[in-house]
Amino acid sequence: MTPVACRYCGLPFKVRRVEPGRDYFCCTGCAMLARVPVDADGQFPVNAHLVSALVVGFLYFNQLLFWLLGLLSDRDAAHAAVATRLHWMAAAAALAVWAGVFWLQRRERSGRAADGIVVILVLGVHALAFRTLPPSAACMAAANAALLLWSARGVLRAKRSG
Repeated sequence: MTPVACRYCGLPFKVRRVEPGRDYFCCTGCAMLARVPVDADGQFPVNAHLVSALVVGFLYFNQLLFWLLGLLSDRDAAHAAVATRLHWMAAAAALAVWAGVFWLQRRERSGRAADGIVVILVLGVHALAFRTLPPSAACMAAANAALLLWSARGVLRAKRSG
């Protein structure tokens, strides 16, 4: 394993092979942020990388919203059918978030073996959430939060240390 530095945050990590002229990123968050150009005034154009990140964030927000609305609807027995639908919508949004992060890791070419393991573990947690019907939206929300934090670990570590 050869040590390299992330092009965006500068944090060191190891890769199997170093290819000359290739940019290396420690996580998907760093890869996406490095590909969103910012001018001297702090303005940035809308590009595919930014839109992809916003879509995943929007899906996660909706997952949390459906879960919260389902919890609030559970309090009233008259709204049990609505609560069940909201929990199913939260589960669908959770799977969409997982698929979005998986797709982003592949598209940005920032995924390494550890990223693949985390993605598979989160998918396993999602599968475990389906032991009850409707699936456990809390379990899926926590798993997706961990996946999103893992995918942006370089950006978060760089902010904490700098």
